[in-house]
Amino acid sequence: MKLGTMRTCRLVTLGLVAFCGIAHSATVNFSGHFRGEATSYNHLGLGLGGNQSKTFLGSRALLNPNLVIDDHFSIKSQWSLLTSPFLTPNATQPLGGGQGAWIMGDPRTAGLVLGRAWMEWTSDVGVFRLGRMPVSWGYGVVYDAGDGIWDDFQSTLDRLEYRLHLGYVVGALAYSKGRKMSVLGNDDDQEFYAAYLRYDNPEVEVEAGLLFEKQKRAPGQGAGLLINSPYTQPSTVAAGAPALNYPLAIKTPWPVDNNLLDLYIKKTTGGFTYGGEVAWINGNSTDFDGDGAFDKLNAFGILLNGSYSFRKVKAFLEFIYATGDANLSDQELGGFVLMHRNRRPGLILGRELLGPAYGNNVGQGTPFAYGANGSFSGMMYFRPGVKIDWTSTISSAVELVVARKAVVAGGESSDLGIELDVSGEYAVYKNFRLGIDFGVLAPGAGLGGAAGAGAPFAIRSTASLSF
Repeated sequence: MKLGTMRTCRLVTLGLVAFCGIAHSATVNFSGHFRGEATSYNHLGLGLGGNQSKTFLGSRALLNPNLVIDDHFSIKSQWSLLTSPFLTPNATQPLGGGQGAWIMGDPRTAGLVLGRAWMEWTSDVGVFRLGRMPVSWGYGVVYDAGDGIWDDFQSTLDRLEYRLHLGYVVGALAYSKGRKMSVLGNDDDQEFYAAYLRYDNPEVEVEAGLLFEKQKRAPGQGAGLLINSPYTQPSTVAAGAPALNYPLAIKTPWPVDNNLLDLYIKKTTGGFTYGGEVAWINGNSTDFDGDGAFDKLNAFGILLNGSYSFRKVKAFLEFIYATGDANLSDQELGGFVLMHRNRRPGLILGRELLGPAYGNNVGQGTPFAYGANGSFSGMMYFRPGVKIDWTSTISSAVELVVARKAVVAGGESSDLGIELDVSGEYAVYKNFRLGIDFGVLAPGAGLGGAAGAGAPFAIRSTASLSF
């Protein structure tokens, strides 16, 4: 760890100790997790030249201190003890802000980063929250807090929120700053105004919610657009790979002034759990036809999810459809660009770029990446699978991913391929797990690879510790 980082850690520790010594009623609770992986990918270039493989070690440690002052006030935060600013976007980027692993050996690694910090005040008239905080909703189609050990992305917003709990119903109003560029006016900012109702009744095992949000973003092109979009990719590719229209954000329509309406429901009946989420965006988007006027945006995303548990066996099925746009220059944009990056299918398709898009970055994979220039493909995939708990400590799973583009431009293929993933996990202790994952992809023509290229495959060993 760098000297500056060690000094920062000491100052933070001394500050917490001093604070707790002064405020005798305050207590500090710590939770978090550590994860590590050794991963190897092969044939990612699909025969297009250059280095076809990728091997790396990655790890991440997240610490979640919760300072409880009394029954009314608490201050919560999240610290990333291992993070790479280059390979992991920071929390100021909306929706796509990442918390992915530190790639071991990366000299640009920052040792200690405060990613979230917010206050919660519980009063007789409701709960007030203020600060940089996680945002989640439904199945995570648009907002996903990214609290899972193997999540790589998270929704983090600077936010003022009020919640009112009335039995099983929760109502809320919120004002968020997704991005603040200057205190002189709001021309370069992002401002979100949200209202939602959520019903959660554990007695009948049903949960549902309705969210409306007014979103306003800075209308900047060029560099401003790249900052706004969660699909920002590194501007370099592997040696020998074809030149690309990088980053993907350049050909991604991004809302400027729009409305978001999102509805979800989850229901459990015996061993059967099912539900879904539908999100619709409507408004104005960035200008792609070059006439100087913002283009109209009208798009939606849908997720359907079902699972059935019988003793030690759990079968599940997930379907996602996000609209695309075959022509970004016709003033009518249909790409659903608010799909959260954690909704990624499989070990290969959803985590690494392939064919002409592959490069030396890590964890930037997305099925949206394979539309022709001037188009945004959207995506559609089915993901059925089965998980078996053989014993209280050993489990395994197998799943299939069938992925296609939602729309295609002239001459394109919509087939992204079929991926098979097999995994196993062993709980060494209650909170310490070891795992092994293997995936192989039968690539579709829509990935843009060379004819007769070998099938991409990946193997990953994992370790995780939670506390």
